[in-house]
Amino acid sequence: MKRIGIALAVALLAGLAFQAVGYAAGLQCTGADGKSACTAKQVSDLNAGIVTGKRMHKPLLMSIQSLTPRKAGGGLTCTQDNGSACTDEQIDAIISLASSTHSSDGEIHITKTMDKSSPMMMMH
Repeated sequence: MKRIGIALAVALLAGLAFQAVGYAAGLQCTGADGKSACTAKQVSDLNAGIVTGKRMHKPLLMSIQSLTPRKAGGGLTCTQDNGSACTDEQIDAIISLASSTHSSDGEIHITKTMDKSSPMMMMH
């Protein structure tokens, strides 16, 4: 019984440390093969989809300013109009948007990743 209590305490402390470091959900964009990074055209098509979502008054897309490539390998930065990082809910909306976005460069896959450089958000 004591071992279970210790394991729970360690898990709780690890979770608190995870929050204190400031990890955040990030975005990873890949093409149809799920491995190669999205092309500039695919990122542009996602941004166009966000603009269309704003015109359709989709609440989670309304305050997104843009998606920009973060680094080689398909990482994307999502920025709100006020300059802050996108929320976890907005990232979920972008993932949903990507599944319905058609690009001439092929299918777009967006997944959540862990990113230390963004303001603190928690994945669910």
